[in-house]
Amino acid sequence: MLLSFLIAGMFTPGFLHAQEIFIHRPGLDKHPVEMRHRITLHGEYFGSLLYPGNFPAYNDLSGPEDRWLYGFQNIIHLGNTSRFFAQMLAHDDGGRRTKFDWHFSLRQHLLENLVLIFGHDSNHDSDYQSTLRGKSFYLNRNYVGFGLPYSQNGFYIEPFTWFFHHSNQRSHLDYSGEELRQEYGIRLGAVPLPGTTVSFQIIAQSDTIFALGQSYLADLIFRFQATGFLELSAGLRSWKDIGESRLGQSRHYYQLEWGIAVVF
Repeated sequence: MLLSFLIAGMFTPGFLHAQEIFIHRPGLDKHPVEMRHRITLHGEYFGSLLYPGNFPAYNDLSGPEDRWLYGFQNIIHLGNTSRFFAQMLAHDDGGRRTKFDWHFSLRQHLLENLVLIFGHDSNHDSDYQSTLRGKSFYLNRNYVGFGLPYSQNGFYIEPFTWFFHHSNQRSHLDYSGEELRQEYGIRLGAVPLPGTTVSFQIIAQSDTIFALGQSYLADLIFRFQATGFLELSAGLRSWKDIGESRLGQSRHYYQLEWGIAVVF
């Protein structure tokens, strides 16, 4: 269905759970599905070098650090109030493929500044089988939530939250907590200079509804338009436990990322 395959690309996070990469796109020309049943896609092919960084490969957070990331995004505007998003990320430690991440989401505007969100994330090891508590596993999540988007004059802000109706992912970065029940956060985007965008998001994870959370992940992305279809990017990603886990650990991972994106 939406699959365009990979080449080179952008600063793009190797998200711990394949969540959507937030890239601020001011003035995006929207093309709804037409009566002639033609669909116009927006998106990009991307690739990035993750260095320096200490985020490990594989779903159980074992193995060498990820060093390369590439994939694609596709966006379909289904009328003026609905948007479908698909994203695939391939992880590479520099010598072999380690993992694939998928993300799908449907955003439905209920009001001008209120959006209903349905999403699915999954991570699959490539040449290795992760285990958790002695059993093989891959991460798989489904959720429903709400966002409060507001944009004006090239600036974008969206507080959001979603609730999991299925997740086998556990809280804390060592997976020692209970299954995730909620994530909440905020997204910010701005255009400080012509042809330049800044995107920021931070997400807190909780295994209890309406609680502070056990860990957070954040990313900051700078994009520079080199040509009409080519963008350069750089950014920083961080994952950190808010407090100690049940095992007495408080982990922290980070990545600096450098990449390009071919936008369509």
